[in-house]
Amino acid sequence: MYHKTRGIVLHCIKYSETSVIAKIYTDKFGLLSFMVKGVRSSKSKAKASLMQPLTMLDMEMAYRENRGLQFIREFRRDYNYESLPFDTLKSTIAIFMLEVIAKSIREHEPNSELFDFIYAALHRLDKTAKVSADFHLLFMLHLSRYLGFAPHDNYSETNCYFEMQEGVFTDSFSSNATLLDKKSAEQIYALLGTSLFEEHTSLLSRTERKQMLTNLLKFYQLHLENFQLKSPEVLEAVLH
Repeated sequence: MYHKTRGIVLHCIKYSETSVIAKIYTDKFGLLSFMVKGVRSSKSKAKASLMQPLTMLDMEMAYRENRGLQFIREFRRDYNYESLPFDTLKSTIAIFMLEVIAKSIREHEPNSELFDFIYAALHRLDKTAKVSADFHLLFMLHLSRYLGFAPHDNYSETNCYFEMQEGVFTDSFSSNATLLDKKSAEQIYALLGTSLFEEHTSLLSRTERKQMLTNLLKFYQLHLENFQLKSPEVLEAVLH
């Protein structure tokens, strides 16, 4: 039986002279690996470009439960990026987002809300005229909602520290390595209240943004096993 679904390509490797193995996050079935035959042949070079990371696909596939490699019957581009591939800042943020997504999503279970959020975030990054320097931070914080460990909405004048392990704002300060100070806690709360999908000026200075990225990476590491990224240094250089 064939199923229609949208997909976002996360990773692709050559398998043979003409085929590839692609890891694709799908709307209907979650994260799957596919054997995509013939796309690297001389007659199908255009198809190979559709297996580039972050390509959004409209797919028709045959799904078999517990099968290591699934098969795509037909696929085509679902959305054409207009500016992202040609804008250094946007493409660097997109690479960072790709790494965060790839390191965060490991389940094969479908999560249409998570898929829709990622899809909309990439669309927003491509369409926005002037991308906010805070975009990657907003993406991480809002993504954590769909991953199940978002900060609790309990910030107040007294609950003015943030405990990353528990994901809550608290009134007690200690030298605990997972506790953030008042300034960082206030910034997290402000970012949580800022939409990823609306125009706004950056809330943080470059120094604050760098520290916030360090904080959020640690926050993710506390909640996701083996969460290590390679792209933050490149991102920081572009945001300089």
